[in-house]
Amino acid sequence: MHHEHNWLRGSYITLLKSLDRDRTSRDDFIINSIELIDNETNQLVAGEVGYSIGSVYTSLSGFSSKEKKHNNSGTLQMVLLAQYLDEKGFSFWNMGHPYMEYKKKLGSITYDREAFLQKYLIAISKSTIHLKET
Repeated sequence: MHHEHNWLRGSYITLLKSLDRDRTSRDDFIINSIELIDNETNQLVAGEVGYSIGSVYTSLSGFSSKEKKHNNSGTLQMVLLAQYLDEKGFSFWNMGHPYMEYKKKLGSITYDREAFLQKYLIAISKSTIHLKET
């Protein structure tokens, strides 16, 4: 899915930067940049911005190349990220808005608000898992 404009801007980006700088209020809030690079060209072909708290990773906004050579690179990035989060021991991946069809195709589960919050509050109280550069 390609969008003409990214919603991740303005006061929201200012807030994220502020949270990333101010580790005194929540030292377990970590902003992450996930990138899928074409090894042949060293070109960025897909990725996303998200954050982790405790053992929860939350996606904010993703992107992928429109070039035919990199068809499905966004899906590949998400599948590889899911595997990586599992290997690192994350409790779950919060993919955000449940109405997007591609999330359902990837196997996402939609919880009602109460069930989600129960799961979320337990998972964010665990030790923060750090994603490392690879």
